[in-house]
Formats: sequence, structure tokens, C-alpha cells
Amino acid sequence: MDSLLSRLTRRLFRVWFLCSLLLALGLGSPSHRLFFHSPALAQAPPSAQLVQDGVDAYNQGDYGTAIAAWQQALETYPANAPADRAIIHENLARAYQRVGETTAAINAWEAAAEAYQQSENATQFGRMLTEQAQAYISLGQHQRAAELLCGVDPVAVTEGSDSSVGCEGGAFAIAEAMDDGVGQAAALGSLAETYRLRGNYDTAQSLLAVGLQRVRTQNLPQYEAPLLNSLGNTYGRLSRIAARRAEAAELLNRTDIAEGLWAEATASGDRATDAFDQAIAAATAQPDAPTELRSHLSLLALYQSQDNFEAMPASRQRLGVLIEQLPASRETAYAAIALAKSYEASRNFDCRAYRESPEATHWLDTGRLIAARIQDDRAESFALGELGHLEECRGRLNEAAQLTNRAQLAASNALESADSLYLWEWQSGRIYLRQNEPEKALAAYAQAIATLEEIRTDILTADQELQFDFRDTVAPIYRQYIELQLAAAPESAHTKQRAPMRHERISTVLETVDSLRLAELQNFFGNDCILVASEGARERLLQNERQTAVISSVVLSDRLALIASFADNTAKTIWVQDSEALKQTANEFQRGLKRFIVRSAYDKGLAQTLYQQLISEFEADFAARDINTLVFIHDGFLRNIPMAALHDGEQYLIQRYAIATTPSLGLTAAGAARSRDLRALAVGLSQATVTESGRAFNALNFVPAELASIAEQLPGSKTLLDGEFTEAQLKVALAETRYPILHLATHGQFSTIPEDTFVVTGSGEANASEELTFGELEALIRAASPNAEPIDLITLTACETATGDDRATLGLAGVAIRAGARSAIASLWKVNDETAAELVETFYQSLNNPTLSKAQALQAAQIAAIEAAAETANPGYWAPLILVGNWQ
Repeated sequence: MDSLLSRLTRRLFRVWFLCSLLLALGLGSPSHRLFFHSPALAQAPPSAQLVQDGVDAYNQGDYGTAIAAWQQALETYPANAPADRAIIHENLARAYQRVGETTAAINAWEAAAEAYQQSENATQFGRMLTEQAQAYISLGQHQRAAELLCGVDPVAVTEGSDSSVGCEGGAFAIAEAMDDGVGQAAALGSLAETYRLRGNYDTAQSLLAVGLQRVRTQNLPQYEAPLLNSLGNTYGRLSRIAARRAEAAELLNRTDIAEGLWAEATASGDRATDAFDQAIAAATAQPDAPTELRSHLSLLALYQSQDNFEAMPASRQRLGVLIEQLPASRETAYAAIALAKSYEASRNFDCRAYRESPEATHWLDTGRLIAARIQDDRAESFALGELGHLEECRGRLNEAAQLTNRAQLAASNALESADSLYLWEWQSGRIYLRQNEPEKALAAYAQAIATLEEIRTDILTADQELQFDFRDTVAPIYRQYIELQLAAAPESAHTKQRAPMRHERISTVLETVDSLRLAELQNFFGNDCILVASEGARERLLQNERQTAVISSVVLSDRLALIASFADNTAKTIWVQDSEALKQTANEFQRGLKRFIVRSAYDKGLAQTLYQQLISEFEADFAARDINTLVFIHDGFLRNIPMAALHDGEQYLIQRYAIATTPSLGLTAAGAARSRDLRALAVGLSQATVTESGRAFNALNFVPAELASIAEQLPGSKTLLDGEFTEAQLKVALAETRYPILHLATHGQFSTIPEDTFVVTGSGEANASEELTFGELEALIRAASPNAEPIDLITLTACETATGDDRATLGLAGVAIRAGARSAIASLWKVNDETAAELVETFYQSLNNPTLSKAQALQAAQIAAIEAAAETANPGYWAPLILVGNWQ
């Protein structure tokens, strides 16, 4: 489970302008009261009294009574009084948002906007668009929000010499036309949030800079603090991204780049702290307690991400005061829960500090009482669930179970609460396990997975912070469920091997494994790539592959499961009992492969050890079915291991079986009839170069020969070398002709984050190489041939993957997926370019044989490399080149 401090803080700030832009019956008061003044209301005393009753109830925190009164008042107002009806719709929208009914709030904002449009009040109409957009932001619908703020088709937003912003329409354009400074500030701040939440931080910063300049020059200080708070959140995210990129650079031994990125992370973190401090000062000067609360929560979350626990007490103390002062609302309930969670120092269920904290109990109870008072089931579910987790930490399992059940019931009653429900279903499963009730635990985990599967794409694309928290908040649910499913099979006390499992049960396990792989990739790519699994993919891929075995690995808490499944609907599971020891062996094996310097005799000891642990138990099953191809769906550290280099004492694994890997069978494109026209678009970079970001790359002297051999082996191919290989010329070449194969012989890397997964282009006329990300490459391919058949194969022969980080291999695994290709050949680390040229020549020569699959063609190339060098055939030269995706 991720820290609810950061999670609830994110929920609060998706609508950070909502309580700062005062539009209900009056403007300008920082206390956010609802005002009552309208000539039309004075002429209708009964209706006016209903509105006033609603205002009184709202100010007392009785939002249900307020909503009922205003709904009744609406029924009495005639259609020819749109201005009065608009005001009531605004009141309703604010009340709905107080209790977390966002969809109802959106409907009320839309009704208010329509009424203002009827009354020809353009200023208020524009402001209603902003309010709608803020509500959509709270739902994670950022594109819809951007359209409301800046037009149906938002144009690029830039900061000009006069600090202007260009929008085709929407709330901001209306506010500019009406010279509405308040509307401009709110629209700019909200638009900045949509760009920040979609990962466009430069545009977000530009918008916030314009907004800050305008509120200062137009003397609107009440809107300065929310803008500063959003700026702090932007810098905080940039700090975390820079830190992640620094870690990835260190894994690639790019220490010079890593140093710069660590400095960038520190600088962005300092800017975030400064922005939050300024926001707190600006909010205090108003005074504006709600915005001050949000800023302190942001600061607290930043301190926790930095492990800066010494700085947290001051913000905690002030938050406690503000929560007690502010009226009851979902916001204050969430704030109390987030404050409680700040006492849990670790995300990884290190409960020691948490369970001993009286403050945590106090603030969780406070959040629960606030939620109950305003009848907010969603907020109450978070409070009850966290109280259950606290009791779980304390070992009071009966109390934990009761609270968790109440949390599930509250989440089930609340709208838009599936993203909390799965947490409590998971928690219930953990508690059942500790109570030694495995069947109930299995059912609870199954329900948590089912809930998560329904909302997985939404939460993994709408909430980018989950790209950082995924391993703590989502992946463990799948892994623990898989372990429970496998534990259902009987176990031999002597061998620690599972007895054969029924096909129905193993199919369910494999479905969960595939769902985990899909979730990992969706999380890695975020909202840049929406992934949808193909139902029945496993059966379709294997139905004509009687000689293929698919081996899935799952790294569990203390051991590793390997599941081999076959085309005859049978499967076998084996266990490696000490996964940590296996990891050490695998990492040492990989380091040994990468350390080779000369073609000397190779010590096969570790390769044989891994073979015995990972393959030998399946040998009889492979022989009985005449298996000739192994497809691996690996997990964790095993993704970094070239399986082709395992050794049985007589042969490498590649000499016995063709080998492929795939991130998920559900995402593996079905095979197509092999085209006899194997033309390739082959591009490459042989020259030493420095990219625009400052990364330096050495010359690849054998790339010209590599491209020449492709042109010879595959007639009709086109080559682009060095200066010809630019993004522009690649785009033209892709548009001119459809090529079944795209071959890239150039530097590149697969990193821990998508932004650092790229290939390097030639320098062209600009005399600087570009880093073309795989997202950009995907866009080029799809734009060039939107209706054409997908590319059959993408080959990359000079890329490398960050060492020691299995998340980086998700970038490698996703090459084919991102580029819209059936298969990809890429390298776990940079292959010697002379060896790469030799392997490529043999591979394409073998691929011309229609009786060979792509996996068998690569097998032929690697066997040729082994036989050419005989005993000195160090697998570090040939093994890192792997086939990803469809192997047929």
C-alpha cells in the first residue's frame, strides 16, 4: 500500500483552485462563505427562505440539508429567471464537492453555465467552465479539462514577450475578452494543473509564471498562494524525476550525467520548498486557511519523499491547528488522514513508528468523525481503512478486520470509490492470512484483483504519481495473490515441489501473471500509451505451436515460481526456494558476461548453476513434447538474464532451443503469414557524436558494413547512414514505402523511465544528434502509415539497458508494443559492433528461409557465432541480443 499521505495530498490538490475562486453569490471573500443577495429572491419569499436555509445549513457543515433545500428551491424558480437559478446551481455544485459527489457537482456546474449563458453573463459563464474543468481534473480527466479551459482543440501554450497565452477558446479566452482578472487567474492555474498532471512541466511552469505576473500586477493577492502551491508541486515532481534519472544513469555507469541529475534534483527540491514557503506566507497574509492547509500538506509530502523527517514537526503542528479551525469537509477529512499517515515513516509496512503513535490514532479518528458528520462515505472509507491498517500493525486482528469491513462497506456505498475499495479488499486478505484463514484470504485477494482490473487503466494513466508508487501500492497485490493461488496445490515435504495442478487452476494463475505484466507496462508508459490485452491470446499463440513451451517466472517474497505451459493445455510448476540467493547468482552471472574483454576460455560454472535451477526440472517435459522453442515471460531480476547463455554442461541453451521473450502473452501480436518481401529500412550511426542533452557516444565503425549486408541480404531495402539518418528523413522514408523491417544500428538505451529510453539519430545539418524516444518513434511510424499493416520486426543492435534495475527492461520489453511492431530484437547491453554486424548478416540470411521462425533465425545466428569461435565463444558477445514479442 502506498503512503496515504502522498496519495490523499494528491487528491486534495487536483482541485486546489476550487475553494480559492469564489463564485457562489459573491466574490472576493477568503472565508469561502456563501452570500445571499439578489433582487429576484426578495420578490419570492418562500423560495428565498429555502435558499437562505440552505446557506445556513452549508455554513454549519450540514451539506445534506443544504442540498435538499436548494433542490427544493430550484423547483420553485421559473425558467425565465436564469441568473437566480445559476446561483443556486453554483451553491449545489459547491455542496456536492464538499461531500465528494464530483459527478453531481459537474452536472450542477454545467447547469449554472447554461443559465449564465441564457442571461448573457459571459464573465460568469467563463468562470463556470473553469469550475467544470477543475472537477474533471479531480476525476483525472485532464484532456477534457484542458478543452474546457483552452478550447476544443487546445493550441500550444507559450509565454510571449507580453506574458500572453494563446487559446482558441474556452474559459481563458472568455476571461481575456471580458478583462476578467479573477477568471484569467483561475483558468491559468487550472490549465497549468492539466499540463503538470500530464507530465508537460515546462508548459505548466510557463502558465504559472504568467498567472503569477497577472495576479501581482492586477492586485489579486488572494490567488497568489494557490499558484505558488501548484508551482511547488511542479518543482517537487521534477525533483523526483531527476532523482530517478540519476539512479538510472548510475546503473549505466554514466557518473558525469548522474552528478548533474542529482544536482538538478536538489535544485528542484529547493525550488519546491521555496515555492511552498512563499505560498504559506501569501495564504497567511490574506488570511486563507484552506490554501495554507494545502501548502503545508504539500510540504509535508515533499519532506517525506526526501526522508527529511526533522523538518516535518512544524508543518504537522500547524496542520493540526488548521484542521481544527476549518469547517468540516472532505478536504479537512483527507487532511486529517494524511496528517496521521505522516507518522508512518516507511511505505513498506514498517509499522513500528506508526503503531506506537498516539497522534496517528487521534488524527484518523478526527478524519472519521468529520467524514461521518458530512455523510461522506468515500472519506469515511479512507479513515476506517487506515484505522484498520493501524490495528493490523498493532496485531489486533479482530479489530482490524471489523474496521476493514466497515471501510469496504463505506467504499461500496460511495460513488467513484473503486480506487479505495481495492485497498481495503487487499487489506482484508492480509488480515485473513495472519488469522490462518487461507480460503477467505484467497477470496479477498481475488476480489481486490477484480476491482483493480476494472479501474487499472484509469488509475495508472490518470495518476502519474503511481509511476513512482506502483511497486508499493499495486504490484504486491498481484504477487501475493499469485503466491496464494500456487499455495493451493499440495506440496511434498521432501522435494518442496508442487504436485501437478489442474489446468483450470494453472490457467487462473497465468491470467493473474499476465495481468501483473500488463499493469507493470501500463504503469511504466503512463498515459502515453494505453494498453489493452487481447483475450484468448495464449490459446491463439500456442494452438499451432505444438513444439513451443512458455515459461513464466514470478518473484515472490522468499522464493521463485516457474510455470511451464504447453500447447496441449498442460502445465508444470517448480520452485526455487531461496530467491535472494538466486538473484545474487543471476546478477553475478550477468556481471561476468558483461566484463569480458578478450575472446578467452569462458568459465561456464554459473551458467550451469542457473541451468540446474531454472531449466533442468523441465527437461523431461520438453523431450516428451519434442519442444524446440522456449518463450520466457520473466519477472524481476530474471529479465536482465540472457537465457540463451545458460549451459547444461555440454551445450548452451540456445544450441538446444530457439529462445524468445515477451512481456505478456496478452500483448503479443498474433503471427501473420511470413511475407516473402523482407525489405528493410536500415538506418545507422557510425560516427562519434554528442547529443543535444550532452551525452557523448563513441564511433560504431562496423555499422556501414552492417547496413551494407542488410541491403545485400534483403533486396529492395533502403539505408540511411550518419547525416542521412535524421528524424525528418526517417519520417519521409517511412511515408514513402512500407517496410516490414525497421533496422536501427545506432546508440540508444532502455532506462528506468520512458523519457530516457531512446535511440540516437545522425547529426544532419544541425551538427547535433537527437535522442529519439520510443514514444516519438511510435508517433513517426503511426503517422507515416496509419492504415498499413504493422511493422513485422524492429531490430536495434547498439542499445543498452540499465544494469541492476529490472524496471529498465520494461523499456526494452515494450519496444515492439510502443512502435506498433509484432516483434523486436534488442540487446540487454551494448553488443560489440563487429559482432553485431556478423550476427545481423546470419540472422537475415536465415530469416529468408520461410521454414524458420524469427526465434529460429536468431538461434541460427547465435549458434554460428558459437561455432565460429569454438571454445573461446564468450557468450557476452552474442547472448545479449534477444527477441521480444511474437517469435513466429
